[in-house]
Order: sequence, then structure tokens, then C-alpha cells
Amino acid sequence: MKGAPGAAVDPFPSLVRPRSFTGPDGTLLLTLAGLWGFSFLFIEVALTGVGPIWVVVGRTGVGAAVLFGVLALRGEGVPRGRGLWPRVAFLGLLTNAVPWSAAAWGQQFLPSGLVALLMAAVPTFTLVVSVAARLERFTPGRVVGLGLALSGVALTVAADTGEPERVAAIGAGVGATVLYACGAVYANRRVAGRASPLAVAAGQVLVAFLLTLPAALLLDPVPDPAAVTLPVMGAVLCLGALGTGAAYLVFYTLIERVGATNTTLVTYLIPLVAVAAGALFLGERLGYPAVAGGLLILAGIWVAQRGTRARG
Repeated sequence: MKGAPGAAVDPFPSLVRPRSFTGPDGTLLLTLAGLWGFSFLFIEVALTGVGPIWVVVGRTGVGAAVLFGVLALRGEGVPRGRGLWPRVAFLGLLTNAVPWSAAAWGQQFLPSGLVALLMAAVPTFTLVVSVAARLERFTPGRVVGLGLALSGVALTVAADTGEPERVAAIGAGVGATVLYACGAVYANRRVAGRASPLAVAAGQVLVAFLLTLPAALLLDPVPDPAAVTLPVMGAVLCLGALGTGAAYLVFYTLIERVGATNTTLVTYLIPLVAVAAGALFLGERLGYPAVAGGLLILAGIWVAQRGTRARG
């Protein structure tokens, strides 16, 4: 099954049962936006005490524990099936271990709200990858939306041409969005329907933990115990338990209730939450080019999706 035009490809089409939003559905959508939007704030606080890969180690370790705990409560097992685990492992590398590490590294040099705005381009790159994989096709509306979104990314990059570290960080953020897009398409073609979505999510997050732990030991300094303060530990725990474990649970619950396309409405809300949280709790202020670039990205997503959301 093809994914939502201009949005993240639904890797689990068997769960899509689109219908209109109810009050509880709207609450779930806002909850998901909060969980993922505040994740950028949690990362920012965690980076004050540990390196970026260690942030991902903590996030995936706690997240995997939460997800496997939910599976146990539901009476579900781990992903099973011939050849499934190598695919789940590759998915964990492609959509968790590498992009989360790249985005966390970039957030050392960029405001959390700016990173969130860059992440909003995921649906745009998913469309490009989907077209390349012949899962989707371009239409005039999608081409216009794609152009707007990519212009927004270009504007954001151009605003930082005088600061090499920030340009590299933006590149890491954009690279992370491309990997998310590739992971969504790969899941659609290679993993969909072979196990429950939550079991796959638990498996890929566990794999990401197993991959990032040795990477952190090799590439990141071992955290100084004195730097791992209560706020740092709390941020890592919240990032893993809320921004990973609980967020995956809410995400797939929403897909079951309102369909994949309706769930992608969260794409518009996450940057708003992240920018507001960064301004309120960290005193971040984004420049006009970054704000304009973010608005272009969101406008591009809206144009590409317009007229298709009703199909779920």
C-alpha cells in the first residue's frame, strides 16, 4: 500500500482504518506532538552532561525497556519470522541509531527549535524517496509543495553560511531526515505486515541501543559522573520513557484509530511545541531566516498533502 502523499509512508498499512477525529483522538494527537516536541528540549538538557551518542544510548535503552514492558503487558512477543530480525536490525540502524545520533550531534551547535524545524522536512524527503522507489508519483501539487519545502531548507542553510559548525550541524539534521525517509520506505517494502507495529518498534529501538553503546564507547568520551546531574539524568529518562517509548505507543494507537495520513498532522505541531519549549525553558530565539525557512517547509508539506488527507 502506498503511503500518504507528501507524508511519511505508512510502514504498517494493515493498521490503517481512517475515520474522522473525535475528542480523544485530538487529545492523542496533541499528546504525541508534546512528547516529540519536548524531546528536543530533553536532548538539549542531556547534552550539558553527556555526549550526543550517549544521549542516544540512554534514550534507546530506556525506550526499549518501556516498549518491551508494554509488549509483555499486552501478551505480545518479540518480532518473529524467517529473516525478519535482520530487517528489523537494519531499520533500527536506518531510522534510530544513525539519525538520532546525527541530530543530537547537530543540536550541540543549533537551537533545539531549529533542529525541530529541519526535522519537519521528513515528509518531503519521504515523498522523494517514495517516488524513487516507485511507491508514489509526482503530481503538480506535490512538485510545488516539494519546491516550497526544499526552498525552506535552503533558506535555513544559507542563513548560516558564515559559521561552518552550524552549517555542518544543519547538514547532519537534513541527513537525519533523509534517513528517516529511507527507513519509512524500507519498512513499507520489507517489514510491513510481518509483525505487529509495536513489536517492530521495540525490536528496532533495542537494536539501536545495541549499536550505539559500542559506538559511544569508541567515539564519545565516557561521561564524567560529576557532569551527570539530576537534570541530565531526568532529561535522558524522559527522552527514553516519554519521547521514545510512550511516543511510539501513542503514534501507533493514532494510526489504528484515524489512519496514517491523519496522524501526520502531528508534523505541523511538533516544531511549534519544540520552538515554544526552547524559547520558554532555554531562552532560545530563532532568527528571521530560520523562522521563514521553517514556515516554507510547513507550507510545502501542506501543499503536497492538500486534498489527500480525507482518504486517511
